[in-house]
Amino acid sequence: MITIKDIAKLAGVSYSTVSKALNGNPLIKPATRQKVLEIAEKHQYNKNIMATQLSSGKSHIIGFVLDELSSNPLFANIAKFLHQELKERGYQMILAASMDGYEIFSQLRVDGCIFWDYRPFKQDDFMKNFKNLSIPWFLLGTDDNPHSPYIKIDRKEGIYKAVEYLKSYGHERIGFIGNSQEVKLEGYREALQRTGLPYSEKDVLPAHSTWEDGYLAMRNYKMTADSPTAFIGLNNMLTKGALRALLEAGLSVPNDISLIGYDDLPEMEFAEVALTTVGPPLRELAAKAAELIVALIRNEKVEYPLVIPPRIQQRSSVTYRKQS
Repeated sequence: MITIKDIAKLAGVSYSTVSKALNGNPLIKPATRQKVLEIAEKHQYNKNIMATQLSSGKSHIIGFVLDELSSNPLFANIAKFLHQELKERGYQMILAASMDGYEIFSQLRVDGCIFWDYRPFKQDDFMKNFKNLSIPWFLLGTDDNPHSPYIKIDRKEGIYKAVEYLKSYGHERIGFIGNSQEVKLEGYREALQRTGLPYSEKDVLPAHSTWEDGYLAMRNYKMTADSPTAFIGLNNMLTKGALRALLEAGLSVPNDISLIGYDDLPEMEFAEVALTTVGPPLRELAAKAAELIVALIRNEKVEYPLVIPPRIQQRSSVTYRKQS
């Protein structure tokens, strides 16, 4: 099995340089670190976690805690990008669902934790145990102010951008699919007010968050002459379900109805109609999260909140309002 000394010889650098490169030390030149990492990967070098902890007091492992793992591909994408960003900085990532992570995180003595969007009513019992580990941590994707380091996703601004975008295509009656996330509903109501468009409770289709929820909400919706000509979906899975229902009803997207889904998921390009989306760019979100947790581990001064601005990803599901 290849050792650090072997990697040093192959890379033409010192043992100390290899060790620092593998552990993400910022003093190592990027080209040198990349060379070391490529050799390590080629020869399937595996760090001995226990030995690393004994020698440095650090495991170079970050815990990432999600509330759910399977219902939305958003979480898989965030985890994938975050793993890549942490790896580039010399860290490994362990993914856990809710409280399942506490025992393994304490045994491995992770260097830090990132928690996805834990709202205050969920935090109390959950955070008590993790605070006992005395490690740096922060909230990723929260709308609240937890009075600690956090990265905020401005969901209201994202919904506003979607409304503004649809209005620029002449849509004057815009509906919303899904009522399970109050912050997005508030953002929808506020966005209509800010843009001078009318709000009606009839234009909000009750639905939770799954593909089936979106499909049933739209299938059961009775279109009338004054129905919205465009809809914003609470998330992309729900929006994809609504898209299927519209197509099955013989309607054209976007010629009859325009659709925007919330969340920046690249796979929305491959829906039956490539879905225009709004939300924070996930790669940027992951990069900022990796930078923040590493800074906290190194006791560097950080300013928070970090706010990830939303952006529109233009595809094929929005066009100009059909003239009657």
